[in-house]
Amino acid sequence: MNEPTTPPLTGRPFRDEPTEVLEAALKLVGADAQHYARTGPKKQEDALHTIADHFLTELQHRGDL
Repeated sequence: MNEPTTPPLTGRPFRDEPTEVLEAALKLVGADAQHYARTGPKKQEDALHTIADHFLTELQHRGDL
């Protein structure tokens, strides 16, 4: 049985989110990624790192990092 896949994010999907929301979300995603790095599964950890990269890219684009 195939697991459902999420389409890749393109462009700047978080451009309308306030900086504070992105910073809080980044912290949460980072904590979850660390948890999955210790406990698995690797697929979850990889997905969370991808999401974190999108948050970081948006914050960098704004000049907030």
